[in-house]
Amino acid sequence: MNLESVVLQGRYVIIEKIGSGGMSNVFRAKDLKLGRLVAIKVLREEFCYDINFVEKFKKEAQAAAGLLGENIVNIYDVVDEGRYHFIVMELVNGITLKEYIKMKGRLDITEGVSIAIQVAKALKISHDQHIVHRDIKPQNILITNDGKIKVADFGIARAVSEQTANANAIGSVHYISPEQARGGRCDERSDIYSLGITMYEMFTGRVPFVGESTVAVALAHLEQAIIPPNVYNNKITASLERIILKCTKKDPVNRYQDISSLIDDLENALLNPDEPPYEVSGSTKVIKAKDTAVLNKVEPINDMTDEEQDNDYENKQENSDYDDDDYDEEDEKMDKIMSIVGVILAAIIVIVLVFFVGRFTGVFGGKKSDTSHSKIDSTQTVMPDVVGLSEKMADKKLSDNNLQMQVKSSEYSDTVEKGSVISQDPEADEVVSKYSKVSVVISLGSDSLDMAKMNLVGKTKEAAESLLKENGFSVDTKEENSDTFAKGTVISYSPTKPKKGDRVTLIVSAGKKITKVDVPNITNMSESDAKALLEHSGLVLGKKSEQNSQSVAAGFIMGQSVSSGSKVDSGTSIDYVVSTGLAESSEAESEQQSSQVGSSTEQSQTTQSTQGTKATVAPATTAAGYRYIASIDTNYSLEGMIGPGASMTNIKVMIRLKQTVNGSEVYSTLMEARTVTGDTILPVRFRTIVGTNGVDQGQVEIVNVDTGEVLKSYTVEFFKVE
Repeated sequence: MNLESVVLQGRYVIIEKIGSGGMSNVFRAKDLKLGRLVAIKVLREEFCYDINFVEKFKKEAQAAAGLLGENIVNIYDVVDEGRYHFIVMELVNGITLKEYIKMKGRLDITEGVSIAIQVAKALKISHDQHIVHRDIKPQNILITNDGKIKVADFGIARAVSEQTANANAIGSVHYISPEQARGGRCDERSDIYSLGITMYEMFTGRVPFVGESTVAVALAHLEQAIIPPNVYNNKITASLERIILKCTKKDPVNRYQDISSLIDDLENALLNPDEPPYEVSGSTKVIKAKDTAVLNKVEPINDMTDEEQDNDYENKQENSDYDDDDYDEEDEKMDKIMSIVGVILAAIIVIVLVFFVGRFTGVFGGKKSDTSHSKIDSTQTVMPDVVGLSEKMADKKLSDNNLQMQVKSSEYSDTVEKGSVISQDPEADEVVSKYSKVSVVISLGSDSLDMAKMNLVGKTKEAAESLLKENGFSVDTKEENSDTFAKGTVISYSPTKPKKGDRVTLIVSAGKKITKVDVPNITNMSESDAKALLEHSGLVLGKKSEQNSQSVAAGFIMGQSVSSGSKVDSGTSIDYVVSTGLAESSEAESEQQSSQVGSSTEQSQTTQSTQGTKATVAPATTAAGYRYIASIDTNYSLEGMIGPGASMTNIKVMIRLKQTVNGSEVYSTLMEARTVTGDTILPVRFRTIVGTNGVDQGQVEIVNVDTGEVLKSYTVEFFKVE
């Protein structure tokens, strides 16, 4: 599907293809109305013929268009045009999370958790409106150039999954939930599962299940136990690992029941990475000894490749008679396991205590503890660092350290995000009394306005000035010539992010830079010579017509639309007539001219009765030694006039020539009335139109025969040909 340079809805100019998927192709485009770049997702042709699917696709996209959030790719419009069905959405400059993981191998814990929180916040907005994404995967998570996370394709996967059995259109099988794999009912917990698989890949650099086919991977989601991510990355904290494993439980009942609980646990894992994972929100389930035993069954694998690790783990699974998600031991076995675990835990605790005592006393070397902190008593605590955290997260972190947060003031900041902490008093690492107050300054965000959001480019000077003044800016204007922007419209502005009250300079188009040039004489020249001469003079060789001639050899120019010596604007097109030599049959030529002119009385009566217009038929060209001729070569799309549903509409049209002769309107038929469908592209191509002698202008009109309405009119110039 090549749509480059196509204009959709007379508004969106397709620039280039930037991606494709199982159900659509994605293009970069320019919104001419608002002067901004957008992304346009066009439904693939194989889906366009299923009316039910198209309606579902549009309905789901329109529902998703109501989702607004800083972590969501916004949908601007859902449109049809003929056989094209497309969604206009925010253009995100950046890369996908999938590409980012490939670049880095696996993500830093803090960075990955921050990304997961932003994705979860986008899902919260969606889930609050009862919209399930159904296709959460790194390919649908975008990282902008300024580091912000955006989630794309809300609601679209639902239309695909409910209307077609094409697995390729639903998304990658590596991230689907078990209920999706078995074709069951999906809800918000399905998105939580897919986000858990995505987190697994972020921190390990791999997906948990692989196979030789999509069916094999889908079955793995249903049947295979997931290898704990810490096996592949020992930097994953116990609390983060438990969050991932809870998200990816095979039974939705055992997962987080809502996205808010997941967000709370992720934020806690970010603030307190070393906190024991015994209390994960969203469930009242207490960790049992058997859960610990299951995790301890997976031995760390340090000297194997990823593939060897997979094979080793699968071999262990094949020799086992149970699944670690489902098994239950007898009471006797549980007693044995708990005894073993108790011994192991006791040994670990003793080792850890000995190690830390040794470290602090210097027995094992290393740094001694900070003397200032080692002297704190039970009524004191060390001040944590909350600068850069959101107000909510800062309050929680201080509260966890037995401190009270007090907002001292709010200030504008170009570096600290709105709602986050700019500074704190006392500062981090100071020893303070427990339950004392900590003063913080909260960011109001930048007081600079992002001018791009005002869409000034392309607006008229007056509209742009009015909008700027309404927002408290002073305005200066400068004019520059432009070949692309209409005169009086804004080309650019500076600065790009002014503060309120600043002076903004608008660069306004003065139109094209025009100079007058002399038209050279191109008669009796070949086309190539005429083209070179015109270009040297700053002009363009225009439309070509052909005509018999007794005096000019075939292939040479016998006439030009603008006489030599005239002064015209540079860049003007000069139309021309090329000789075809002597006519082979004057009789045939006479019949053709008579047909084009349409001089019969019967035609005149038909035209008058059909159009309801007082007109006479152009007189037949006499046997004078010259004629007045014109030509036209273009197309007219009826669909632009009729709009949606054009293909289901019939219309009767004709094409005629209108000239004013001695004060009267004179018509001649160029194309007889015919019935066509409303999505027809009508060719308006007449190489030789013979007009009334002495009349140098006329209009070629496309007419609705039933109503007499002139749908389109083209002005044509006639010139005398000997």
